[in-house]
Amino acid sequence: MGQRLARRERERGARLYHQQRAEEAVEKWNHSLTRLRDPRDKFTVNGDLCRALCELGKFREALEHAGQQCGLAADIEDPAMTAEAYLNMAVCNLRSCEFSKAVSYCRSAMQAQPEGNPLLGSLHLCLGDAFLGLSEFQKAWNNYSRAQALAQSTSDRVLAMHVQASMSAVYTALNDHDSAISCCTTAQQLADEVSRARPSPEVAGAVARFRRRLATVIAHPYRKIGRYNEAMDYCEDAMKVALLRGDRPVQAECLFIFADIHRKRCDFERARPRYESAHSIMTETGERLGQARVLGGLAKVASSLGQPDKAIELNEKALAIAQKIGNKLEMLRCHARLQVLYDVTGDASLSHRHGSVVRQLCDEMDLFCGVCDDILGTTPENVEPLTCGHFIHARCVMHLARSTLGRSGRPRPCPACRRRASANPLLPSDVMALT
Repeated sequence: MGQRLARRERERGARLYHQQRAEEAVEKWNHSLTRLRDPRDKFTVNGDLCRALCELGKFREALEHAGQQCGLAADIEDPAMTAEAYLNMAVCNLRSCEFSKAVSYCRSAMQAQPEGNPLLGSLHLCLGDAFLGLSEFQKAWNNYSRAQALAQSTSDRVLAMHVQASMSAVYTALNDHDSAISCCTTAQQLADEVSRARPSPEVAGAVARFRRRLATVIAHPYRKIGRYNEAMDYCEDAMKVALLRGDRPVQAECLFIFADIHRKRCDFERARPRYESAHSIMTETGERLGQARVLGGLAKVASSLGQPDKAIELNEKALAIAQKIGNKLEMLRCHARLQVLYDVTGDASLSHRHGSVVRQLCDEMDLFCGVCDDILGTTPENVEPLTCGHFIHARCVMHLARSTLGRSGRPRPCPACRRRASANPLLPSDVMALT
């Protein structure tokens, strides 16, 4: 009788979660977990708790439940359960900005999963997000491409919309805002298709959660191209729902974007408190990459107000966080700002030192167009991904077409990685028609 009641409580928790009532669902699941005896039931509830707690920004608690899943899967000796537990461990570490650990757990999950496991697409998506966190763009893109191919082969629109959102983040990082917005538009269309198909409560809840996250993803390129009103509209809508649902990560991201927009408008009195509020939430949740970005925003405010010493102090704090989590792109941004600040304060030696690190990080991230050899992302410009995972400027595609076909018409390798392929790995079909 007790087990039946515990299972009913678990089911009530699931209904609450699908209704976007995550905090109430967590309470129900925690109560049922203390009464359940079957290891498989416990495994399922721990997984549910892991997902709900991540939504609420309680990543450390979520990690504990993912760890319990690992122990239960090991006791049962079920490969599919082991793969799922490792995936949840990877997601929790990803959300906590432990990117290297997330990569390790994803690889362990791939090794543990049985043939035909439906989690493979999600594993490639998580692995891509982890590599993006480490600023390894080629590896990130390759994993997104694999996840996208799996989504297409299985007609999994939910996976496909998440992949498009992650691809948008890559384009935003490389300053290709048109492509970033295009990916978000595709993700929105996929979410609409899922909603129109009368999905189950579980899928409908997942789409609702995705929409508020997508609003913050699309707001970034709109903000960067100066379409502030549109960026604000997206974030205001997401913020209202996030406050209602207790979604702390989305709340923090919205505040960060609000602050950035106010800073761009030179409204520093509004920008600073929003940066500080975003930093407070991110410190609470453990979202360290966000903390580094917020500190960078505060440093820009200090610099604009003629406070170079304060700006240097804030940039050094941001740099320390970026170095600890291994995000090379944020490290590069910090070093670039410090290079300028030390030049302003007349310290040529430190300015030169930071400039040297900027060039070194560009080399490490492979942020050079393989055709023109210019650095990618220094100015807003369209880029094109190659099938090997490297990127080139869209303006360089025609030059690549002319330089990669040999006398026999056989394709030559990517100029960046010198990788050969049986088919032309470098050019999309529409470009081939122009050669």
